[in-house]
Amino acid sequence: MKKSLLLILTGFMSFPLAALEPMSDQDLQLVEGQAGADLSLKLTLNQKNDGNFDSTLCGKLEFCRIALSVNKRFVTKGVNDKDNIFSVADSNSGHKLWLVFKGVQGTIDIQKLSLDGVDLKYTSDSGEYKGKEIIKPAIQLGYTASSPIKIHNYGFSALSIEQDTFNSTADNEGVGASSKDYGYTKASVYSTVTDIANGKVGTTSVYDQGKETGFTGMMMNGNLALNGKVMIFSCDGSHPRC
Repeated sequence: MKKSLLLILTGFMSFPLAALEPMSDQDLQLVEGQAGADLSLKLTLNQKNDGNFDSTLCGKLEFCRIALSVNKRFVTKGVNDKDNIFSVADSNSGHKLWLVFKGVQGTIDIQKLSLDGVDLKYTSDSGEYKGKEIIKPAIQLGYTASSPIKIHNYGFSALSIEQDTFNSTADNEGVGASSKDYGYTKASVYSTVTDIANGKVGTTSVYDQGKETGFTGMMMNGNLALNGKVMIFSCDGSHPRC
């Protein structure tokens, strides 16, 4: 009885053994699979949760800007210039000029961005593999019109050309005593009176009074519907566009 029971238990515990065998490139190409993910991304700048401008965060409007400075763009003092605002163009030294986007804000909501790993197949046009099919791994980014990119109150309130109140050169950057000396953080608003020292520019327009100075603004609202895909892969001489 004991021998019979031992044989039965041995039968239950037995299992087949198989040796591992190497796989060729052809074998691997027969294996199909895909990995991916759907991403969502919401970017908000200087706005509250309801999509309106955050006046608390931007209590000082001069610190809610984006500014660009081009190389060798300066101004020097002209004969009739006053209030430390210069007008004569110079490419070597003087007050540095800034292109300032004021009151920057916006929300961009990317509802769905597909990220996948795929095989890119093409025919080689050069080298030892000319005329043969080449398979390269690629990252694929996909968009669909059913999940458009939402744009809400994206833009700026005023665009202005400003200048520092101190001198700089093409090789050396000058230093201002305070933030008011830099063109990109210089406070300047429309007012009923002109007071350059305190950043006030006189205007009769009731609409403009209290707003930052500038000559244009932009605000975008809408949905951007895209259909298509972008593939990112390593490029070599075998691809016709490399």
